[in-house]
Amino acid sequence: MPATSNLDQIIEKYATGSFTDETPLLAAGIESLALLRLAVDVVDDEDAEIDLTSLVDVKTIGDLKVWLTELAAGA
Repeated sequence: MPATSNLDQIIEKYATGSFTDETPLLAAGIESLALLRLAVDVVDDEDAEIDLTSLVDVKTIGDLKVWLTELAAGA
């Protein structure tokens, strides 16, 4: 599992624009496929289940970082 301190670098791989924690996902160019790829990057366990229903509340980059951190901790 990558260190969650590297989340900005991991997110930058999929973002098409600059971002801060307050930036809405769409403004940063993060769409559904990028979210799935980010989840796969953070969770190394190929058998881990990723609950995408929790993404409903993810609106900003900051929310995404929290979700990814929780996802990594649960894997």
